[in-house]
Amino acid sequence: MHTSPSRSPRATALCSAALLATGLSCRHEPAAQPSEHAERTGLAAQKCPEIAVGADLVDAKNARVFVEVVELSGAQPPNPIGNWLNEHAVTLRSSSNLVAFPNVPTSVPWGQCVDTVCSGTQQTLTVTAQLPEHGSDPIELAVRIEETVPSGSSAKALLDTTLRSASQEPVLLPATAAVGSGSVVVTPYLLRTIDDLHRVLECKSRQTEREKQL
Repeated sequence: MHTSPSRSPRATALCSAALLATGLSCRHEPAAQPSEHAERTGLAAQKCPEIAVGADLVDAKNARVFVEVVELSGAQPPNPIGNWLNEHAVTLRSSSNLVAFPNVPTSVPWGQCVDTVCSGTQQTLTVTAQLPEHGSDPIELAVRIEETVPSGSSAKALLDTTLRSASQEPVLLPATAAVGSGSVVVTPYLLRTIDDLHRVLECKSRQTEREKQL
């Protein structure tokens, strides 16, 4: 299934409507800055307690995975990262959210002018998720960042990795020069039902309000 980014990621209602109608992904754009290339202070990998994971079997017909991917700048968090990001604001260079259907590659633009890197490079983030058998089992994610190239050309992979993580547990990937100088953090959120999608979007909406106070 082909997906494209939402144009209104700050408006939870619009983002939710787009997701429900077409299975689109939500782009998490930075707040307005004096310069389009400015980094920003924000939050990442925040817990959403309204989503009850549980250890029972996952219904693959209804389940999806909400995935947050961010690139950090400045001082790097500890590794393993644990709950550190849930308690600390960080400097963000790039960020994106998407909803991944099981075993279906989902792509969104990446690095859209949060810093000077994007002024000369267009990139695409693609995530493929495999659902866990039980809610408490790790989720497997294939994460790929590549240069956007004309149709028919071969894309150059800047990052191509597979990771496993339990729902709402962030994974810190080492800095990769091809992508940027910062580390990339990937956080999956298991959505058992469409109601969980509404819950995670509400959590992201509250996160946005918290970021305004930073």
